[in-house]
Amino acid sequence: MKLFKFFLILCVLYQNVISYKILAVLPVTSRSHYYIGHNLMKGLAEEGHDVTVVSPFKQKVPIKNYKEVFLENSWAISRKTMAKNNFVELNTVHFWEWTLLCYSSGMDMNNWTVSSQNFQNFLKIKQNFDVIIVEILLNDALLGLGQYYNAPVIGLSAFGASKFTTDLVGTPNFPSYVPFTSNHYTDRMNFWQRMYNSLSFWFEDIAMPLIYTPKQQKIMEKLFPEAKNWPSLEEIRRNVSLVLLNTHTTLGTPRPYAPNMIEVGGMQIQKEIEPLTPKIKTFLDEAKNGAIYVSLGSQLLLHKLTQEKFNAIINAFKPHPNVRILIKNDENVVIPSHSQSDVLVETWFNQQSILAHPRIRLFITHGGLLSTTETVYFGKPVVGIPFMFDQHLNMYLAEQKNYGVSVPFENLSAERLASAISKVLKNQSYAENAKLISDRFRDQPRTPLETAMHWVKHVAKNKGAPHLRSVAVDLPFYKLYNLDVWAFILSAIILMVYLLIKITQITVSMIVYSRSKDKRKKM
Repeated sequence: MKLFKFFLILCVLYQNVISYKILAVLPVTSRSHYYIGHNLMKGLAEEGHDVTVVSPFKQKVPIKNYKEVFLENSWAISRKTMAKNNFVELNTVHFWEWTLLCYSSGMDMNNWTVSSQNFQNFLKIKQNFDVIIVEILLNDALLGLGQYYNAPVIGLSAFGASKFTTDLVGTPNFPSYVPFTSNHYTDRMNFWQRMYNSLSFWFEDIAMPLIYTPKQQKIMEKLFPEAKNWPSLEEIRRNVSLVLLNTHTTLGTPRPYAPNMIEVGGMQIQKEIEPLTPKIKTFLDEAKNGAIYVSLGSQLLLHKLTQEKFNAIINAFKPHPNVRILIKNDENVVIPSHSQSDVLVETWFNQQSILAHPRIRLFITHGGLLSTTETVYFGKPVVGIPFMFDQHLNMYLAEQKNYGVSVPFENLSAERLASAISKVLKNQSYAENAKLISDRFRDQPRTPLETAMHWVKHVAKNKGAPHLRSVAVDLPFYKLYNLDVWAFILSAIILMVYLLIKITQITVSMIVYSRSKDKRKKM
């Protein structure tokens, strides 16, 4: 009996030794963004780690080892930001307008985090954390949390790789095949696209240190008065230990990453898919000709579209009257070409459970990265109606990989959408390619969530994992791109050409002079 008690004590002590205290700040008022970080923190909590999550969302059911700090101002400020900026119009602006507007939106996001009384009260209680996770989205001021708690920081990107994340760890951005976030390009660009893409990156290279970083520095000093004695935000950015990317090679295109930039796209996908409700299950089981699932994400509902765009979507199903339709919307939707028994409208669907059903033949989506990841995982072809940000790129990649067709929102009409739907449903290659890419995505040694959890614990265990850090983050711009080396080589070439010209001129002059002298002697 004593031996058994001793064994139990050892187990408890061992659990305490490997348990870490982790803080995550997920300030974005988007459920899709939140789900990524939440699932990671939930997984760590279930493993026995003590986690705290700062976010605009609240859990309905408490989770063991999972504490929450609610950002009470986030929704009010977020609604004002959305009302102030028409993000759909971003599709038609130039890269400099897009960049500056994003900087402004980032300031709003920081404001609802910094102004939260709950968050400020939380900071007053001095605690120790082994690692801090911050969602990286135009909110660099929050990286100061690492300095405040003297803990390593992990960046989490819901968008995948962008300049905001690659610069943190020294991952190279090659404009020749890495599209700038706002440019609707893939990795296959022509000359003019590469030129425009290069200008986009170069503009942000200039704008970030001149416009963005100084403003973020002021916000950090407002949140942490002691920050005036800290290293600059630019230096704090260079000390980020690791970046987790919500993407995977099968979703995007192959590109080089620093060793501390890890792809973990698909963390939100459940190990065991929840069963459908009896109503939805019966609706899909009886869909003899298959079904189409329609969801434009958590931020956009059909009835909030203009009447023109709304009609374009509901009239696009006319060529397929026998295919059942599931639509995520807050109000009932009547499709003229379908009987009401073949249309199911709900305010919320368990999207993964829907996509896992064998009767689903097509997913009509806005092209967000979470939806794209899930449709790839479950091997369903897509028709995308991208609105903004990375959605266009995700859908262009779906076209490039031949598992989907894109109908950009600004070009949306019933004819174009109907044509895209018919093309995907009638051409079996789209479904076959979706299955092929699904097999590639699933062929991983660990699940994305297990991979992410491993690296979080690796950073905590290794006190920031400095052995993964690339020296690229410390090199000034001219050294990183060898501008001084090229300047030296170019100067040497110019000098050699200059000397060669001079030598040639002197030689020619001497020859001319010698011949002239010989002629005078003969005379």
